Amino acid sequence: MMHLPWDRLTLMGLLLGIPGLYYAARFGSGFARVLSRKFRRGKPYLKGSATDYFLFSMGCLAVGLVGTGLIAASALQGGGQPFGGPEQVGTVRVSAPEPNRVRLAIEMSTGHPGPPNVEVNLPGVRWALNGEFVRWRFGPAWLGFRPVHRLESALGSSLAGGPPDRDPDSRAPVAGAYPLWSLVYRRSKWVPGLEWEARRTPWMPAEKGLYKIFVSNAGYVLVAEPEPTPPRAGGSPGSVSSGAGRGSIPARSE
Repeated sequence: MMHLPWDRLTLMGLLLGIPGLYYAARFGSGFARVLSRKFRRGKPYLKGSATDYFLFSMGCLAVGLVGTGLIAASALQGGGQPFGGPEQVGTVRVSAPEPNRVRLAIEMSTGHPGPPNVEVNLPGVRWALNGEFVRWRFGPAWLGFRPVHRLESALGSSLAGGPPDRDPDSRAPVAGAYPLWSLVYRRSKWVPGLEWEARRTPWMPAEKGLYKIFVSNAGYVLVAEPEPTPPRAGGSPGSVSSGAGRGSIPARSE
C-alpha cells in the first residue's frame, strides 16, 4: 500500500501540481477553441491569441509536471524510514530453539514502516538482515529530499561458510516489499536522479545474543550487546562484573 507523508515535499508538490494541471487544462481547451475559430469562416479571431493560449498551456503543464514529480518523490520516501547518519534503528534478539533453526525477535524504532515488533523462525545455521535503500543524486534537503531505508526481510542459510553475497535458503518478511520501490527498481531508467540498492548484514551464527541495528550510508551494522555476568559468590544481589554494560562490541561475522 502506498503511503504519502504530509511533509514539505508533499505540500510543495500539491501547491505546484494541482493549479498547474488545472490551468494547463483551461488554457489547452482555450487554445483548441481559438484554433477552431481561426479555420472557420465567419467566426471572429484575434491574431496571435492561439499562440498565447498554447504558450500559457505549456507553461502551466510544466509547472504541474514538476509538482507531480515532487508528489511521486514524497510517495517513494514514504515507503521507508529517513536517516541522516549512523543511528540505531532497532534491536534483534537471537535464540536457537532447536538445532539448525534460529529465532529472531526484531524490534524497530518509531518511523520504520511495518509492524514495530516482528518474530521470525528460520531454518539454518546462519542468519542475516536484508534491507532496501533509496537515495537522491540531487535534490535540496530543505525541500524534503532525504535518504530512506526499509528493513525488508530476515534471511536464513544452511551453510556455515561461503561467500557473503550467497543466496539465502529461507526468507521471512519484516517490513515486506514496497510495490512502488519494486517498480522503480525494474524501471530505474525512468527516474535518473534516484539510487535504489539492496544491502544486507554479514551472515551471523545461530547463537543466542542481543544485537543493536544501526543504519548508515554504507548499509546496516550489527553491534552485539554483552550478556550480564552472574553475580559472584558472596556478592550483593544484582551486582555484575565491572566490564559488563560499559558499551557495545562489534558483531562478528563469519
